[in-house]
Amino acid sequence: MPSNTTKCMGCGVVLQTEDPTKLGYIPNHDHIFCKSCYQLMHYGKAEGHSHPDNLPNFEKKSLIVVVTSLLYLDSMLNSEVKRLGDNYKVVYLINQIDLLPDATSKNFLLGKIQKSFRLNRVSYEDIVLMSALNPYDIDHLKGYLKSFNLPNIYLIGLQNSGKTTIFKALTGNKEALSLPKAALTQTMLHAKFDQLNIYDTPGLYQSGYLHEFFEYKDYKDLLPQKQFNPRNGTLKSGQSLMIGGLVNISVLKGETKSTLYVSDYVKHHITSTDNVENILTTDNIFKLKFDNYVTKDYKLVEDKKYQFTLADFGIVHILGPVTIQITTHPKLHVTLTESFFK
Repeated sequence: MPSNTTKCMGCGVVLQTEDPTKLGYIPNHDHIFCKSCYQLMHYGKAEGHSHPDNLPNFEKKSLIVVVTSLLYLDSMLNSEVKRLGDNYKVVYLINQIDLLPDATSKNFLLGKIQKSFRLNRVSYEDIVLMSALNPYDIDHLKGYLKSFNLPNIYLIGLQNSGKTTIFKALTGNKEALSLPKAALTQTMLHAKFDQLNIYDTPGLYQSGYLHEFFEYKDYKDLLPQKQFNPRNGTLKSGQSLMIGGLVNISVLKGETKSTLYVSDYVKHHITSTDNVENILTTDNIFKLKFDNYVTKDYKLVEDKKYQFTLADFGIVHILGPVTIQITTHPKLHVTLTESFFK
């Protein structure tokens, strides 16, 4: 069917037929999806999408919904987002709660997020815990958004947080792509929900995620999409927890209990620290490896659970006090916080 739009129905980029190397290319005007979206949908190939540098401009009478994945709690408060509450009503929507085991305390999680907001002096209306894949949560969200009586609702947040999945669920949009790939949405998408204007904005950029190191077809299965099956273990001095060939945690002093939250496709391996270098450079235990690794030591002095967020593919809890060393790529996004959940 010939295209009646100037924008790609998948990512929102302006369509063009002149240059195959630029965003929005289509062979002819019979296409409603750009070349990049078409290849991603049909062949699993991902290329040609880019990240925006700044937040878009918002209409004055607007509700800003900051969507963040459970995996991105360490990164949701960049300076631009944190200041939005000074001028707009802002709701923080914590998506992918369905990743957590059933026994997880949602009240504990909410309390930790509220504490983080207080420490960072964030102004906001509310924090909503939900799953974009849960029909009950979506129905509740629809009524909740209407209660603000604001004509414009903007979904913003880090790349691959679930904004487009929520946009499609609210508006009935069928064409926009909502695959687990960063930078799919290229320009602002718009549709109606009742009388409300819903805007899906391009994801904000966070460096150090897996898409910077590997092709989409190689890392897509490592991104968590279903409930975690926690992997508990005990690590003694001289032992290491190897996580998918991507991150290694070695105990330098003391003993610790660890809990790993990753996709079922991420292999882990506990070994002597003396074996780590050989496994990373020669063995074929792990499918994906980096070409460069660096180490960093962490002295965890308190008797509490610490949380290391591993880019966009996992979380590991480490019980202190203990001294550990993390080995990974120098540019992989790894952060240390108190544990957000238990």
